[in-house]
Amino acid sequence: MSGSVRKWSVRWIAVELLVMALIGLVFGFLGPFGTYAMPVALRLAYWVGFIIIGYAIFRPVSISAGWLRESIAMPFWTAELLATAIATLPLTFLIGFAMSGMRFDPSFWGDRFLILYLQCAVIGFGIFLFMRLLFGPDGSDAESEGIQEPEPREIQAEPSEIAPVQTNLHDRQSDIPDRIIALGVEDHYVRVHGPERTEMILMRLSDAIREMEPLEGMQVHRSWWVARDAIVTSRRAGRNLRLSLFGGLEVPVSRAYVTKLKQSGWI
Repeated sequence: MSGSVRKWSVRWIAVELLVMALIGLVFGFLGPFGTYAMPVALRLAYWVGFIIIGYAIFRPVSISAGWLRESIAMPFWTAELLATAIATLPLTFLIGFAMSGMRFDPSFWGDRFLILYLQCAVIGFGIFLFMRLLFGPDGSDAESEGIQEPEPREIQAEPSEIAPVQTNLHDRQSDIPDRIIALGVEDHYVRVHGPERTEMILMRLSDAIREMEPLEGMQVHRSWWVARDAIVTSRRAGRNLRLSLFGGLEVPVSRAYVTKLKQSGWI
């Protein structure tokens, strides 16, 4: 399953919708931005409804922002702020239309619209930060950074059968590949890569790495961990360093890990 497909899996959409509904309930009970005067039931329905509508708008725009980052190397936070600014517009129009009695009220589209726009933007970006804090980075901000190290040497190794190592993760997850060559972040999941198949698990990368004992490996990127025996070659891709693994998988290496890999004799 690719990262973009993963973002739209039914299971994860259900998880995110549940979190959105809970956030809407919290806002409904608090009644911010002058909504506390509403009857309780109406206030709860108002906030839950518009938080979920906001999710339906913000989520695809956020994914598109990730694609934009990858295409033009835009900084992560710049792309997210741009996505928030764009997604907030249609949401503000919808809320303004509802607040005007489901009709177009010319008097609303002035200072009141600007204030509502800023309120929606703050809430939208705040929910993004909350989700990032709750579930951790989704992997889309894990850019392959420019590397100013000397040209790496080729590792003289032939692809060979990777001996299965029973890790702590195997004891907890029975459906993962017998031979683990790498771990990669996708959304709030970790993809466990084997030579012939992969499996997704709902876990932070840092937790999954701790479960790799006694398999020897190293984190080489904020979104990647690789098994040492799985490395076939290292090569440059422009200014970036990449590791080619057994089975054809290629993994980016962040600048911070290049020296460690060299000192360990991995490259």
